[in-house]
Amino acid sequence: MMTLPTNSKQLERHHWQPDPVNQRVVENLALDKKVIVEIGPGHCPFAFATEFIDWQPRPHLEGKPVHHLDLNSEPLPYADQSVDFIYCRHVLEDMYNPMWLCTEINRVAKAGYIETPSPIAECCRHIDGGSPDFRGYIHHRYLVWTDGDALSFLPKYPVIEYLDFGEDEAFLVKTLNTGPLHWNTYFAWTDQFTTRLYQHDRDFKVQVNYDALIAEAIETSYLENLTWANQYNIPMANMSNQ
Repeated sequence: MMTLPTNSKQLERHHWQPDPVNQRVVENLALDKKVIVEIGPGHCPFAFATEFIDWQPRPHLEGKPVHHLDLNSEPLPYADQSVDFIYCRHVLEDMYNPMWLCTEINRVAKAGYIETPSPIAECCRHIDGGSPDFRGYIHHRYLVWTDGDALSFLPKYPVIEYLDFGEDEAFLVKTLNTGPLHWNTYFAWTDQFTTRLYQHDRDFKVQVNYDALIAEAIETSYLENLTWANQYNIPMANMSNQ
């Protein structure tokens, strides 16, 4: 993993909401699409969405087309390849069965955009509301990152709280303090996308090399985010550690 000298700096700012610079990129991806579905709108619905899917009613979506279903097990209410664009931000990491939703997204959508917290954010302390001393967002089940054309998932086991990142703790904090870029994983696709679910005893052993796999996820995420920023001309202030 990339390392930096030990640094006692703490997080200077939390970037929980959609970044306006990146949001313009996503809006351009959705431009001129007819059927745009947002999965999990929460408190910040996507401005270009024509329909929404959520597990509970949202007062601010009253009067708009909203489908309510269990995303862990129920099929999306659309025919194959009938959705022009799907927007799904900060949803998959919460689910106990994100692979099901990914399969359904591939079935119904021609293109789309997925965003989750990055492995960097999920491994840094004081991330969540109230700045608790836990790593990342305390209710999340997965670390999610882009690796080429694939979206990778690693279960966020409780042992992550006891891992010693050593000098790399400073790397996590300093990277997140550069701006909103490295707080999230960004994934856009057309046609189809692939997923990889890392599983204990098949791909790694928690007590042997879980920490090494997390370190690999952090570095891959860091580099993929730089690629994303370069591809879509996101300002250098959001992409560098300087």
